[in-house]
Amino acid sequence: MKTKSFILSILSSTIIYYLLGGLFYGILFTDIYPSEEQTSPIFILFGCLFYAIFYTSIFSKLINIQSIKSGFIAGLFLGFYNSISMNFFMYSSKTLNIEYFVTDVLIGTLTTAIMTSVITFVLRK
Repeated sequence: MKTKSFILSILSSTIIYYLLGGLFYGILFTDIYPSEEQTSPIFILFGCLFYAIFYTSIFSKLINIQSIKSGFIAGLFLGFYNSISMNFFMYSSKTLNIEYFVTDVLIGTLTTAIMTSVITFVLRK
């Protein structure tokens, strides 16, 4: 693995994941997470950064993914399991809204799959 491709993969997937989050949660599905007064875009960016580091590390060291399609499929599975577990944690302390729960799991699954496709593309370039 090249350090340059590792870093470029982290940066590009962070940007993609951040923009997808803005699209889904800031424009299309604003009711899922209503905006609070103290929302910090920099903390959201750091969350995206560490999420990208996590998946780039997995894809560069542990999983031998050779195509964008296989990166997308792996991202679907990993994103689904991550999203569903996080939603169970979140709804453990608030009233369950099935529509938001399912929508958030689908968004998390799709955005992770797109992000892992970017990771695979950049790492294999």
